[in-house]
Amino acid sequence: MPTVDIRITSMYPPGVQGGTRAYASATIDGCIAVRGIKIVEGGRSGLFVSMLSRKTQDGYKEMCFPVTAVFREQLHHAVLDAYQQALTQAQVPPEQQAPPAEGIPQAGQQMGSM
Repeated sequence: MPTVDIRITSMYPPGVQGGTRAYASATIDGCIAVRGIKIVEGGRSGLFVSMLSRKTQDGYKEMCFPVTAVFREQLHHAVLDAYQQALTQAQVPPEQQAPPAEGIPQAGQQMGSM
């Protein structure tokens, strides 16, 4: 499985940006970056990951997407985990947060093989 590094780039409270709760970027195996990944509230299961897309005459078309179901699951899991981690960090007052360990990204999460 590829290594995936996720960074939450911006977050929004409910209702501010419609159903959009956050934007994220993913770096895959340190070789390719994907920006504009949205974390959206809605649907049957609450939060879901929406990949970069454009509007066409027939609806929306993803511009960048995981090719396999296994990698799609890994990527979506990594994005939602990073979002939950960012939410947790945002709720803890800054004076109570532990200083970040050296070499560990603050706003993201790196995932290896599953």
